[in-house]
Amino acid sequence: MPIEFSGRREVIAAARVAFEANVNGRDVWCSVSLDALNERFGNAGTAAHDLVGTFEANRTQIERAAARVLERNGGASFELEPGDFN
Repeated sequence: MPIEFSGRREVIAAARVAFEANVNGRDVWCSVSLDALNERFGNAGTAAHDLVGTFEANRTQIERAAARVLERNGGASFELEPGDFN
């Protein structure tokens, strides 16, 4: 299943970062939870610049985990939690 990440990302109200993937030609929004950003990547704040900074600094690992989930779930939207990085 071809998966590409567009580079688009947004901080959303529930203190998580949403990011876009293209799966088999279809755009899919995914997100990474505040818990995952805090526990896995040492994020320390809830301000947009904190969340985006942590996301960007760890984008490769986050997208790798997202690709694994997208492969398993058939390309459906989801939110990454700390356990998705094991």
